[in-house]
Order: sequence, then structure tokens, then C-alpha cells
Amino acid sequence: MLFTSLPFVLFFVAVFSLYWFVFNRNLKLQNFVLLISSYIFYGWWDWRFLLLLFFISLSNYLLAIEIRKKEKKSQRKPYFLAALIINIGTLIIFKYFNFFIDGLASLISLSGVKVSIVTFNIILPLGISFYIFLSISYIIDVYQNKLEAVRNVFDALLTFSFFPIILAGPIHRPIGLLPQIQTLRIFDKARAASGLKQILWGVFMKMVIADNCVGYVSSVFHDFESYNGSALVLGAFLFTVQIYADFAGYSNIAIGIGKLLGFNIMQNFAYPYFSRDIRDFWKRWNMSLTTWFRDYTFLPVAYWVSGKIKSEKFYFINTEFLIYITGITVTWMLTGLWHGANYTFIVWGLIQGVFLIFYHVSVKPRKRLLKRIHLSNNNSIFIFIETLFTLTIIMFSWIFFRADNVGDAFKYISGIFTRSVFSAPDIKTDPVLFFLIALFFIVEWLGRKQEYAIAGIGLKWPVLLRWCLYCIIIFLIGMFMSTNESPFIYFQF
Repeated sequence: MLFTSLPFVLFFVAVFSLYWFVFNRNLKLQNFVLLISSYIFYGWWDWRFLLLLFFISLSNYLLAIEIRKKEKKSQRKPYFLAALIINIGTLIIFKYFNFFIDGLASLISLSGVKVSIVTFNIILPLGISFYIFLSISYIIDVYQNKLEAVRNVFDALLTFSFFPIILAGPIHRPIGLLPQIQTLRIFDKARAASGLKQILWGVFMKMVIADNCVGYVSSVFHDFESYNGSALVLGAFLFTVQIYADFAGYSNIAIGIGKLLGFNIMQNFAYPYFSRDIRDFWKRWNMSLTTWFRDYTFLPVAYWVSGKIKSEKFYFINTEFLIYITGITVTWMLTGLWHGANYTFIVWGLIQGVFLIFYHVSVKPRKRLLKRIHLSNNNSIFIFIETLFTLTIIMFSWIFFRADNVGDAFKYISGIFTRSVFSAPDIKTDPVLFFLIALFFIVEWLGRKQEYAIAGIGLKWPVLLRWCLYCIIIFLIGMFMSTNESPFIYFQF
């Protein structure tokens, strides 16, 4: 049941009607409607995994209560570890078991010993990485006394299964979601109107921009050795556009649906392709995931390493720099692995880590250089060059993200750096697509200071003119939406 499908529209209309017109004065019944709706929504994909979702949710609910009952840390720790084992263990079994077994067999084979491996045909449950991360953050926050363990089982189950965000985020942590679930919600026309506009823009991003890039991207990446260098550049560029429009489009729709239901779900994208450096990019891209890894991986690792090294230098390396390198490397290797059981994702993650370390090292020299050449940091030309450089880095890193394996990624990149990169792309493209992409980024640029691109556009216009804008977007969706609607990219994670 895709957000952009007719079944979902009918489903949501039914949920919305019951939620606001029948049970609007009863918080418990509202939450029960949302819980049943969330289970129907998730079970629509594969009802067999409803039991897994229920098991994970109930386990975290019960173990969190036991954690809060104990006063001493030594008494609470076994329950905390049990919850981590259940959450992480489930993720490993369903997502990484075969990957780790293959890797272990390859490692053993390097010593000359032949081993026979056993793998299983395990179906990856949709959204498992998202709701497992919700569960982990909940149990950690309860253990660290940042969050009170919820006593109402229905509130707990809803927290881990809320249908707008369960399949592909944003990873809105329980510490921010639970208080909203436990508070009576009043229908707000202004918030609902904002939600409808955000959904409209999200649908445009997905159905007009992302879905129309799919055919070209698939063609180039599946048969990259048949195309010249400029076509490979074009394929990488279109995937760069596709993954942003697809994932940010999903997030906009999810946040918009949340607003219609009276919830404020955290912003997940803040126009990342307008970032002037790699650190700024990762403050703007998939913000819910990057902040999750910052709080639950980078900071704990950095704190642990700092406690182990007492001297100012470690083997001639500044301790603070070593702590940063260690934290970044571990965090981004795990971030890459989170995306999938493939070495391409690990390499992609490490690439991000390397560039973040390079940026960290270059901050002070960059300031000195700008001062020496009397160039302002706010110089428009300089900002444009830095932004273009950052976007180029990101585009090339997406090649590893999209490629089937690491070898193909390197071959793809080597195919770009040939003389053919200066010739016309040997792939037929539709000029209308590039017009739509240009229009899309123009609107994004104009609305870059807003929560989503069209949030502030036309607010001061006459009502009729403002509605003309929305009708134009609806017309473009109807006119140019792809006939080959594809699932959202992040469903696979």
C-alpha cells in the first residue's frame, strides 16, 4: 500500500473519518484506531511479519517497565542487555545473517581451508531497520532515565508501529513521539492545511521527479559498460536526483499525514543539495538517522575512547583528533551497514567518513587561506564553487550506493574518466524531464528557508492565485507522473 496509491487514499480517508469525526473526544479510542490502522497498514505488505512487529514491540514494552522498577544500575542492566540482544539479534538474523556467514567463509578461505557454508532464504521484513532503531532508542532512553517507561500497552505498541513512519521513517524517537500519543489532540485547520500542502509536494517529488528518473538510472547502471562516459555521468546525476526526490518525497508525505492526524513529526531533509560542505550536507540529509547515529554511536564511542587515552598524544597523533577519527569511522561504517547487507554500502559509508575527516582537518587551514587571500567566507562565487564541489563528491559516492557490487562501482567510475566523457551521451533522454528537474530545484531554492519547498510560497498572494499554484502542481502530477510507479527506495532498508 504505497502512499501514492489509490488503496492508501481510501484507507486514509477511512482512518481520518473515524479518528476525527467519531472518536475525536476520546484519546484512548483515537490511539486504538491508530494502532489498528498501523497494523492493517503494515500487514498489507506481508501479514506474516505482524507477529514479529508485535513481539519486538511487546518485548521492549515489558523490559522497559522492568528496567524502571529497579533502582540500582546493576539490577537494571540484565534487562537492558536482554532488550538490546532481542533488538539487535532480530536485525542481524533477518538482515545480516547470510552476509556475515559469507564474509566468514571468505575470511577462512584465505588461509587455504575450504568450507561449506549454509545460508537461508530469509525474507527481509519491510521497515525492520526503522522500527528496530525506534525500539533501541526507547530502551536506551529509559535505561538512562531520559524517558519514563510507558505503562499503557496500547501507547507503547503504537509508538513502535505508527503507520506514517514505520516503513521508511523519519525515525522520530519515542522520547518525542510518546508525549504526543499521550496528549489529547485537537484538529488544527492551519496544521492540516500545511500537511496537505506538504503531501502535495511530496507526491510531486516522488511521482513526477523520482519515478521518471528510474528508467534511465536502471538502464545505465544495469548495463554501464555499454555506455560512454557522459552517459555514465548523466546516470549518476539522475540517480542523485532520484534518491533525493524519492526519499525526501516520502518524508514529506509521512510528515504531512502526521500533521493531518495532529502530530508533529521531525523534519528529515533540509535541502541537502544546497550544502556548501560535507558536514553541512549530513546535517541536512536524513536528519533523523544521522542524529540517531550521532547520539547512540558517535558520542558513546568518542566518550569511551577518551576514557581509555589519558595522554595528549597517542603515537604522535593528537588525542582529540584520534577520538574524532575513531568515532567517525565506527559511526559511518555502521551507517553504511545499516542501509543493507552489501559491501557497497559499507564502502559508501566509509567514503562519507573519510570526507568528514578531511573536512575536519581542513577547517583551520581553510580559514588561514581565506584570510591570506582576503576572500570573504560569504563570497557568492566561493560559496557556489564549494557547493558544486560538495554535490560532485556526493554524486560520485552515490555510485557505490546504487551499484550491485564494489567492483561494478569502480568500473562505472573508471568508465567516466575516459575521452568519451566529452562526447554527447549515447542514451536517449526526454528533454521534458530535465525541464521538470530544473523547475523542481528552482522551487526548492526559493523555498529553502521553509520546512518544505512550497510552505511559504504564495502565502501573501490572493487566495485565487495561491490555489492556481496548487492546481498547477496537481496538473503536473497528472500530466507527467510515470506510468511505471516504483516502490520507495528506502523500503529495502
